[in-house]
Amino acid sequence: MKNFIDICQFVLVLMGLMICGLFCTSLIGMLPIKGNALQWCLIGGQNILAFILPTILTWKMCFKASPIIAIEADHLPALRMICITLLIYILALPALNQIVYWNQEMTLPDALSEFEEWCRAMEEQAEELTTGLLNSTSLFPTIINILLIGVLTGIGEEFFFRGGLQRMMVWCKVNPHAAIWITATVFSAIHFQFFGFIPRLLLGAFFGYLYWWSGNIWVNSFAHALNNSLVIVSSWCINKGYLSEKFDMFGVSEGGLPVFAIISAILVSAIIFMLCKRGVLVGTRIIPPEIPSKNLENATESK
Repeated sequence: MKNFIDICQFVLVLMGLMICGLFCTSLIGMLPIKGNALQWCLIGGQNILAFILPTILTWKMCFKASPIIAIEADHLPALRMICITLLIYILALPALNQIVYWNQEMTLPDALSEFEEWCRAMEEQAEELTTGLLNSTSLFPTIINILLIGVLTGIGEEFFFRGGLQRMMVWCKVNPHAAIWITATVFSAIHFQFFGFIPRLLLGAFFGYLYWWSGNIWVNSFAHALNNSLVIVSSWCINKGYLSEKFDMFGVSEGGLPVFAIISAILVSAIIFMLCKRGVLVGTRIIPPEIPSKNLENATESK
């Protein structure tokens, strides 16, 4: 019962602080700036005020714990985990692209036609905003996009969802697999993009497992930033004519058997299975919230 109360308290405080952060971010819109500069300010403000700060403050307020130690951001990631992350991500791209394609091509029953129209409108609105930011051939705005949309957004969302929601649930003795998939579902749903829900759910689960396997928030933050930055860099290359406009269809079969996606899924599954069997990918031991914050550092070092 105490664990359930702790979870409810943590979620309420976290969401309350996030809403306050979003309100503060909306005030940025009153600044006398327009265009991409305004969007960059809004993205930066949202990630800092609505994601990173609420996570840090909630850990401090609810568990009296050192937030940086609690979310395991106090040490650099192991190079081996970074290499594993890169390998799995690259091999998974054809399968992920295929799932993105299938999800986008979904059609709902006639009874849900109004809901489908609303979802399509949300997708178009998000795509219009993204296109406005990424539709550039200049290097400077591309670098800013990588830093803000790629790196800062990756860190901000990982702090909030994995370092906040997922970490808190595992601390409160929720099954780690359940915590990972619940967090991934919330992560995907909160983007309000139904026709990208499934691939974003799978990405969220991937980030969650990376966090659980590595015991380091920077590993999944790296993976998230890599995923976001790849979209930005590929968009820039397409705008410059260096890549085909169908680059994001790499490995996708628009009809028939999706051979590349199947091979991709098999390879990724085999590598993860092998690494788990060899003890390379194992869930980290979680420090219980009952340990006072002054003792957390010593407990962390003893893992």
